[in-house]
Amino acid sequence: MSATLQGFIAIFMGGAMLRSFGLLGKIHAERMASIVFSISLPATILVSLDRMAFAPTAWKLPLAACLVTIPMLFCSWQLARLLELPRTTQGGFLLATGCINSVYFAYPVVLATLGDQGLAQTILFDLGQTTLTLTVIYGLAVWHGAGTSTPRSILMRFLSSPPLWALCASLTLTLLGLHLPTWLREGLIPIHLTTTPLASLVLGLSISFSVVRRVLALALLGVVVRMGGGLLLGFAVAWLLNLSGMERAIVVLVAAMPSAVTAVIFATETGLDEDLVTSIVALSICVGVGLLPWLPRLSLLLLG
Repeated sequence: MSATLQGFIAIFMGGAMLRSFGLLGKIHAERMASIVFSISLPATILVSLDRMAFAPTAWKLPLAACLVTIPMLFCSWQLARLLELPRTTQGGFLLATGCINSVYFAYPVVLATLGDQGLAQTILFDLGQTTLTLTVIYGLAVWHGAGTSTPRSILMRFLSSPPLWALCASLTLTLLGLHLPTWLREGLIPIHLTTTPLASLVLGLSISFSVVRRVLALALLGVVVRMGGGLLLGFAVAWLLNLSGMERAIVVLVAAMPSAVTAVIFATETGLDEDLVTSIVALSICVGVGLLPWLPRLSLLLLG
């Protein structure tokens, strides 16, 4: 297991212990989530997408991410309606099953098993996933969230999202063949490096074991949809786009990753069912950690 992933899990468990002992609580998680959403996450987007080179066939991986995520959201929405979930719970279910944990889980796993080439392919896949996360998924979160009463307020909240502005700036620079100035990039890197520890601490402080027990059945369903459904969609999309080798391995592996910590941050920001979202994220990460010993073998099989 990589040092990054070990640190993520350690901080998550530390935050959960602080919450269980009553030393820190939900209000602290909300304040930290606001910092991550407004400052750390935009810095991470700007740094991660800066100076990325695109091959002629690079469009396939971002497209694959869209073909995985959009059907996932549609299936989750239909399932949430079938279960007659309340609006904020329905939004939380969509958020937690639609967000893929790329940066904090997929990147370390792929780097350890497939090397730098695999990581580069993963970043390309994540470009499509990040675009959907900061547009479609965040828009759905705002739409379902508490306290958004009019279409105008929903639109203004969506358009004022700092991560969305960061994504637009990064893509604009890439299309123009430009890069961040060295001084700005070097200034953003320390802020970017706080995203993983702060996000994992937010997750740990947000989780309540009594709440997990209360929403366990729905949370487990969310984990099955996110990881099991993602795996099936990954195989289907790889077949549809005629992918092979490294590209097929990346699409299948990343599509089946746990739910992203970003979902917890978005849920806090928009007033969705934080308890459900946090439970799905935490349980899916636990499942992912349990599967780590088998992921390198699966990677090699997919490469063949």
